[in-house]
Amino acid sequence: MSNLLTPHLDKKPSSLRYYQEGPPISINMSEWCLSINGLVNEELTLSYNDLLKLPQVEESRRMVCVCNWSIRRTWKGILLSTVMEMAGVSNLDHHYIKQTSIGTQEKGVYQTTIPLSDAISRRSILVHTVDGERLPMDQGYPLRLFDFGLYSYKNVKGLSTLEVTDQYELGEWEKRAGYDINGVIRPKKYWIVDLKKWNFVEKAGEVTEF
Repeated sequence: MSNLLTPHLDKKPSSLRYYQEGPPISINMSEWCLSINGLVNEELTLSYNDLLKLPQVEESRRMVCVCNWSIRRTWKGILLSTVMEMAGVSNLDHHYIKQTSIGTQEKGVYQTTIPLSDAISRRSILVHTVDGERLPMDQGYPLRLFDFGLYSYKNVKGLSTLEVTDQYELGEWEKRAGYDINGVIRPKKYWIVDLKKWNFVEKAGEVTEF
C-alpha cells in the first residue's frame, strides 16, 4: 500500500464519465510508444521503459476539472521540457503542443492543443504514476500530459503523440461544449475533494494556495 494516498479519494467524482473518448479495454504495452514529431529537430519514439529511464520528478500538485471539483495528488513523471530538449525544440514562442490519445476503434482519438511556452513555464509533466501507483485506465494509463494551470480537459489521457505545431487548434470539448481554447483555470468556487469542502480560488491559473 502506498504511503502517498490522497485524503478522501473515495469521494472524488468519477473520472470515467468524463474520459474524453471512453477508455480502451486494454493496451498492448509492447507496442505502445510516445511519438514526438512536427516542428522538431529530431523525431522521437519512446517506449514506456524509455520514459522510465529519463530524469523523473515527483510533485504534489492540484488538478482542476471544469466540472468544478479539484484534487491535490502526488504525481510522478517526466517534465515536458525534458523531452522537448531531447527533440531539439528551442523556439517556444508561437508554438503549440497538439496532443493525441490512443483512442478506440468505436470513438476514434481525442486531440487538444496547448501553448508550448506556457506549458514549459508551468512545469508540465508527462505523468505515469499517481500516489505511488501507475495511473489507472480512467486517469490516463499509460501516460498523461498534465499542465496544472489548465482544466483537465486540456490534458489528454492515454497519450500517444505530441506534435509541435504553429497552429492553435480547437479541441474536441471546445467544439462540442464551447469550452475556452486556452483552458486556463478560472477564479471561482470549487469542491476541494482532499479537503472535503468548497473553496474559492482567487486567481487564474494553477491553484497553489491550498
